[in-house]
Amino acid sequence: MIPMEIHRKALKDRAKQTMRQNVPSAWLVALLFWGLTTGVSTLSDLAGFTTNLAASSYGVQFFPLFFTLLLTLYSVVMDFGYKIWCLRAWRRDEANFATLIDGFGMAGQVLMMEIHIFVRLFGWCLLPMVPATVIISSVNSLEVMVLLMELFTFALIPYLYFIRLRYALTPYLLMDRPERGAAAAVRESVNLMRGWKMELFKLDLSFLGWYVLEWGLTILAQVIFLLPTLLGILQSGATPETLLTLAAGTTAGSLVGLLLCLPVELWLLPYTGLARTGFYDARISFVPPAPPVYTYDSNR
Repeated sequence: MIPMEIHRKALKDRAKQTMRQNVPSAWLVALLFWGLTTGVSTLSDLAGFTTNLAASSYGVQFFPLFFTLLLTLYSVVMDFGYKIWCLRAWRRDEANFATLIDGFGMAGQVLMMEIHIFVRLFGWCLLPMVPATVIISSVNSLEVMVLLMELFTFALIPYLYFIRLRYALTPYLLMDRPERGAAAAVRESVNLMRGWKMELFKLDLSFLGWYVLEWGLTILAQVIFLLPTLLGILQSGATPETLLTLAAGTTAGSLVGLLLCLPVELWLLPYTGLARTGFYDARISFVPPAPPVYTYDSNR
């Protein structure tokens, strides 16, 4: 009988132990990864590379779209590289700063993996969308229609989260057996996660307090920078100057919130990454060995 439970506390304890023992330090690796992903994305937004530059020429109008696509592909491969680091660190293999760029050596397979997952998620998304669209479109009241759309959008978030759990082990399976390809890794992840999605959900849920702390710090930064401007708008009304101040405050609040959350993020990145890696290693340890292949002996 295969056990259908993974000890979350043991996984998290070993994840923290790995964070302390790995050389270089896990938080330094997380800082470099954060700078190469979130930092690059933030700087690109501030520089206007991913927004409309309000130029009339077609080439410049096309550039933000091209840069956004390029940045997305880069972030996907970098995220895969960070998972490689987590897998090596968990297994006590060599895991250093250079490991973060190992994903670029198999970037084609990584992109194919993401495409396979996206297509499957899109198909699962269509299942509730078709009947929901029929029901919402049959309502005559605009207020009720808007309410139903909001409720459907809210319900779609946990639905897609649980569907995505089917493919949670795909990156690790691709790392371990790259010769089998992305499609095989996706299919094997679906098989391995059958009956185990709730265990991974419980592991993810155990980090909820840390995420709430991050959200709280982000909201606090926004309130500090926006509250005076909002009070001024309520007292004297909106003017072009107050709207510009509000936009500047939103940007400043976002940056300060990002910096406030950075210590928590540098703890959470390796903590959650290593714990999920441990879940993968624990799950494949429950897979029974393949039966021996019978070969016919003609001499017998």
